Amino acid sequence: MQGICVLPDGDRSRLSFLAAREAARRVRRAERGRQAIGTVRPRGVGVFRARAPLAVVLYAADREGRLVWQDPHTFALLEPPQDDMRGHRPRGWLRAVDRQWEFAMFLGPATLVMLSGLVVGLAWSPVLGILLALAAMLYAGALMTLTVCLLTLGWLRHILTRRTGDEAKDSVSFVHWTMPLCHCADAGRAPALLAAVADRLHRLMTIRVDRSTENLGAVAARVEIVEPLVCVLSGATGAGTEAAIIAASTGPPEAGITFLTRSSRSRIRRPKLIETGGGLALYLVATALLLVVQALGVYEGEREACEPVGDCAGRPATFGRAVLWFTYRLAFQSPPGIVPATTQTWVGGWADGLLGLTGLLLAGVTLRRAAAARKERLTDFRKDIDTVLSTSTVLLLVVTPAERNAVMAAVAGLTGVPASRRHLGYHTAFDLGVVKGARVMLAQSRPGSIEPGAATLTAQSLIDQLKPDYLLLVGVCYGLRERDHRLGDVLVCTQLRVMDHKKVVDYRWGEPAEIMRGDRVTPSVTLLDRCHHARLEEGVPGVHFGPMLSMNTLLDSAELRTRMAAAEPDAYGGEMEGSGVYAAAGKGKVDWIVVKAISNWGMAKNDDAEELAARNAAEFVADLLANGGLDRPPPRP
Repeated sequence: MQGICVLPDGDRSRLSFLAAREAARRVRRAERGRQAIGTVRPRGVGVFRARAPLAVVLYAADREGRLVWQDPHTFALLEPPQDDMRGHRPRGWLRAVDRQWEFAMFLGPATLVMLSGLVVGLAWSPVLGILLALAAMLYAGALMTLTVCLLTLGWLRHILTRRTGDEAKDSVSFVHWTMPLCHCADAGRAPALLAAVADRLHRLMTIRVDRSTENLGAVAARVEIVEPLVCVLSGATGAGTEAAIIAASTGPPEAGITFLTRSSRSRIRRPKLIETGGGLALYLVATALLLVVQALGVYEGEREACEPVGDCAGRPATFGRAVLWFTYRLAFQSPPGIVPATTQTWVGGWADGLLGLTGLLLAGVTLRRAAAARKERLTDFRKDIDTVLSTSTVLLLVVTPAERNAVMAAVAGLTGVPASRRHLGYHTAFDLGVVKGARVMLAQSRPGSIEPGAATLTAQSLIDQLKPDYLLLVGVCYGLRERDHRLGDVLVCTQLRVMDHKKVVDYRWGEPAEIMRGDRVTPSVTLLDRCHHARLEEGVPGVHFGPMLSMNTLLDSAELRTRMAAAEPDAYGGEMEGSGVYAAAGKGKVDWIVVKAISNWGMAKNDDAEELAARNAAEFVADLLANGGLDRPPPRP
């Protein structure tokens, strides 16, 4: 499977390099630009940054579909999981330069100067060639010494400060997609940018799944993407952008990160216990190349020095013996029977001894850091991160515009962000944001439970697409106890009685008799418990728990109401959509409940109390969310 999935050509913006440079310039001038650039281009194992300059990073990301670009003022960068990156070599020189920037800056200048010295020494001036070779060796040695010093200081700082948050951030970045940069000069455009980011990640992951199944000779008919996007808050170039990320994310920010996710099934994966040892690997490669270049530069001189006297047997006068000599000198040793004849070779050998000592120190620091990293990833990862993505999805279903507006207003009072539309096939859902750890979605159905746009099929379709953990039917209803209750009081259903399913038989004197066959079902135990404790104090409006009737009839008849009250004397009220919600939720195995407020008494109906009832029901549900009772998915057997 490819570590990075490139979008088709028609989906790529093809950003010019000049535009990438302009975008990088705007990031540098932003409120938190330097901090954001440091997030994209972190320090490597030594002196240099681990990534190429920001313009190159943006240009390469655009070629791979990882740059969500709207204009030079509004864009975001996506990065694939690092463990996937390690399993696949970069394709193309641009990506190679970006990913191996530190390696290129470490070896590139030294190798270029060393080869130049070799050419100059052989073709023009041996003295100048030796000076160039020594300059390359000093450059490499100085960088390695600085690398060891920086690694040692970093290890000491890590021991003294114990910054476990950084370990947690590195761990999740290792196994999940990441957004290390989000630039939005106008914070008001940030929600639209984040929606585009979520859509782009979904498309990238879908392409990846399609390619994988195609390689297996299969076709994925339906794919649910559960990958959470790690949002590194230090990558936001402004305070407004950071606030928008937190508002749109799942769960509170911890350890400097938060998450965007489109599914309640998203979970953090444990990191693989791999310590890269990047500094040591870089040292070994650099040392091997340096030994080869040194051998190429001295064996000809050794041959010229020993051939006139005919004594080349014990000299490093061949390429193989020269490599062997310099390899032994890494440990301040000389190979048996080989003694150089030139000063150049002796100087290079002593320099290699210092290089070997540096490597020994580097190996010790690297091994110590590897052991510490493995231990911390095992012991601290779950403690630092699990609380961040303990998320659930709550679907609120309403029927009337008054109910919809009341729910939007109540939830917006908690989140502070406006609702955003999501068109899902036949239905439109509103993403109301995150309250505590719960992603709140809102949808509106047609009245009743029978017609195509009514509650049954609407709830079933939304359950299939949104995969909610909780489904709450919120709105207005009629009351059956006007002596005990008041208009605007909230009714929480403890048992739903389906009234439409009945058998009618002739009884006495030709009068029909009705035998009720509808289900009598109890809502979710978890939701009932959360509703019981949503408000600890009594007040106005009143909140009452009791049975509710559900039938596909808009009740405005005193006679029918009297008959229903006589048939179900303990019922508190009734409505039209609960039976459909119950049926869809039962089939989809989703926790459900009906929370509605009294707007009329089922007779002499008017709309005078509809807005009051809708507002009271919505505010009760908002209190339920604000208490954090729905932050986690319900326990499953």
